[in-house]
Amino acid sequence: MSKRIARLVPVIAMALILVSVLMPGCGDNGDQPKTLTIYHAGSLAVPLEQLEALFEADHPNVDVLRESGGSAALINKAITREEAGEAPPDIIASADYTLIPSRLYSPGYANWTIIFAKNKMVLCYRDGAPLANEIANGSRTWYDVLRNENVTWGHSNPDDDPCGYRTLMVFQLAQKFYFDQAATFGNTPDANADGLYDACIPGTDEERGRVSEGKQVVRSKSVGLVSLLQSGDLDYAFEYSSVAVQHGLKYIELDDAVNLSQKGNIGDSGITYADFYKEASVKLQTSPGEYSTSTGKAIVYGVTIMKNAPNASVAAQFIAFLLSDAGFQVFEVDNGQPYIQPARCDEPGNLPPSLVDLIVAM
Repeated sequence: MSKRIARLVPVIAMALILVSVLMPGCGDNGDQPKTLTIYHAGSLAVPLEQLEALFEADHPNVDVLRESGGSAALINKAITREEAGEAPPDIIASADYTLIPSRLYSPGYANWTIIFAKNKMVLCYRDGAPLANEIANGSRTWYDVLRNENVTWGHSNPDDDPCGYRTLMVFQLAQKFYFDQAATFGNTPDANADGLYDACIPGTDEERGRVSEGKQVVRSKSVGLVSLLQSGDLDYAFEYSSVAVQHGLKYIELDDAVNLSQKGNIGDSGITYADFYKEASVKLQTSPGEYSTSTGKAIVYGVTIMKNAPNASVAAQFIAFLLSDAGFQVFEVDNGQPYIQPARCDEPGNLPPSLVDLIVAM
């Protein structure tokens, strides 16, 4: 071998190494195992489990790790990790999309939110629940039974889980719709709705609905009540309709004026659902001693990638998959969760380029 060729050997070898690392699908960009961490609302557990399996089948080098819980609690956990200098989750999917901008934008932990799904509140009940048949056939109202009869009923903690503060809003709206403003909506005022909120969820605004008390059973996340219904240890529980469908629970539909699902006008009252929902509000603890007020609005889910996500590129691939036809099939067709098509984004200029064409601006 000539001296000139000998000198070229290490240069060629280094060039080949660089090419192998930089080529798509090779080295760290493709074949190296990656972990994708997702914090998500408990009500998304079933569809995301199915979506995870499909995604991993297409991406065998990716291991999706999901943590399910109350959206507010998980967002607070992500913030705590950031503040401690620890790696945050890659993705956060919240049952209330507004929690993402309100709690993650100003610290600079995220800077966009995609809204992709909807839901509504329902009242689930166990097999043989007292007076469930009477509610179902219209001879008794749900709030009459929960208020006046010896039944147990549950909801999630409003500080931890949007379904919890939405339950408190359901009671407020029911009081307004069936008694306080009944004439406005063409209803006969119902004495059982008079003072309903205080009667069923007593305490100060900072205390209401935080602990189990009397007939009221509280858990950190709403899906934590499902097992109590299934075991017969709880008579009724407020859940999202998708959770009821996915777990085969019996449930009672609530009027659109109180189930936090609708747009448009309430009958011919001249009042929109959006404006009526806003009349309900709940004070939430965002950190020890600190509170913010959440007002009623239609239930809309949101998702984002944390700015310091360890695997942001894989996270973008997962969200693209979530927004695809496969996501629609899993969420709406297979699991009864209404999908928003096309998905919408509040800050499209901050999106990863691969997601821009999948959304429209809010």
